[in-house]
Amino acid sequence: MSEISKVILPTSKSQYENDLNNALEAFINSISLILDRGISFLDNVDCVLVTFTSSATPDAENTISHLLGKIPSGFIVYSQDKAGSFYDGSTAFTASNIYVKCDTASVTAKIIIF
Repeated sequence: MSEISKVILPTSKSQYENDLNNALEAFINSISLILDRGISFLDNVDCVLVTFTSSATPDAENTISHLLGKIPSGFIVYSQDKAGSFYDGSTAFTASNIYVKCDTASVTAKIIIF
């Protein structure tokens, strides 16, 4: 449990203060749950996660569809099944596709498109 949930509230004297203390305690517990692994990467970043396999031809341009709904700023490869470098293709990104190349054939990768 995080330190935020260990806040000690003053002893109440009126019903209003009791209700306020109960509400504050519930709020602190809710925030604590969120901060203790309740927020995912996708909750905080305007992005999509895509798994894709590069072409069987090294350095060929690959088209990757996405549902970001806008022209992406870039991408990050966060997992792949073998060595290989991904880099921008020669075609400009669009609101529905990005274009990348990989210097190794048939690399399966997980990509964050943002």
